[in-house]
Amino acid sequence: MKITLLVIIFILFIMLIFLTTNGLFFKPEIKIKLMGPFKFVYRDHIGPYRETGKIQNEIYAYLLADQKIETFKGIGIYYDNPKNVPPEQLRSKVGCIIEPKDDIPTTSLSNDFKMMTLEKQEMIYAEFPFKSKIAIMLGIMKVYPLMQNYCVEKGLVFRESIEIYDVPGRKIFYLMPIE
Repeated sequence: MKITLLVIIFILFIMLIFLTTNGLFFKPEIKIKLMGPFKFVYRDHIGPYRETGKIQNEIYAYLLADQKIETFKGIGIYYDNPKNVPPEQLRSKVGCIIEPKDDIPTTSLSNDFKMMTLEKQEMIYAEFPFKSKIAIMLGIMKVYPLMQNYCVEKGLVFRESIEIYDVPGRKIFYLMPIE
């Protein structure tokens, strides 16, 4: 009985450490920041947002194999609030950010992919540690309510949200353009 209890306590302790390193107790700060430009290769997606990671991986693999370009940041532009829109109708653009030194002619892209640039602009901004996929879920649960409250307090319209997954920097940036 004591061994079972110790094992359970140990497992709970390990889970707490894991969740802590993934941002469980991290307090995001919401502010306005000048961000961009971001040039990226993407695919339009209609469907559950949980499917977007697979699309980013496909684009990463395509860019690496066919274009000989290694990317280090994923991006998602999410247009709909999943609380208000059925999962099969959620709209997004999902892809990989191209570094300024890498130039891809649009004509050389596969028909499945498009390219776009988000120009430099002021955006609502927050960041969150990115250690694993769990951090993505924790970030969503912590950042979006703060962003919504910030919009209400400042009289701003809550619009599409942008998530940038900075793999080498181990951070997720949550952005929202300001009208």
